[in-house]
Amino acid sequence: MRILLVDDHKLMRDGIRYTLNLQDKIKVKIDEAEDGDYALGMVDLFDYDIVLMDINMPVLNGIETTKKITKKNKTCKIIALSMHNEDSLIRNMMDAGASGYLLKNTGSEELVKALLTVYGGNNYYSNEVALTLLDTNGEKKAPSSDKSVLTKREAEILKLIAEEWTNEEIADMLHLSKRTVDAHRYNMLTKLNLKNTAGLVKYAIFNGILNKD
Repeated sequence: MRILLVDDHKLMRDGIRYTLNLQDKIKVKIDEAEDGDYALGMVDLFDYDIVLMDINMPVLNGIETTKKITKKNKTCKIIALSMHNEDSLIRNMMDAGASGYLLKNTGSEELVKALLTVYGGNNYYSNEVALTLLDTNGEKKAPSSDKSVLTKREAEILKLIAEEWTNEEIADMLHLSKRTVDAHRYNMLTKLNLKNTAGLVKYAIFNGILNKD
């Protein structure tokens, strides 16, 4: 996995590089950039799988850099890695095209999990980030976080739906009939007052269902 680490603090870059090089689950090649402008030049030169992107940087901030990268390169995925958990920053990064958002106090296991999840084509948001999106200043910003309304089987199917498996594939994996999977999907839409699969995927992301093993 080729990674570009973008952060204006060398100590942070050194720490993340050291941490990832110690991991057994992934093999990485890491390049570094100290600001957004330098990062754009690196992305033009090399094909990166993932960019770990700080937000507050000199010259060009992480939000604008993410916009430029995702506009030019559809295969390169961005994961925000920030000290800040403000709703506006998270949403701005999501709108810019980021596929994930982690806080800098995250542990090495979650960092690796996020990299593998995004590398596999899915989004990843740490639980703290999901909670911020769900409720800022007491106002609900996303689908209900009351996961108890779903049965264990429904939550299992929802996770697979959010990972972009088809109903037929889910039926095969769980040894169910396609009709049964269809019924569970319809029941979830009804329970959660959602209209379509996109709504189910958003619910899964904001409630941390995608982050579960």
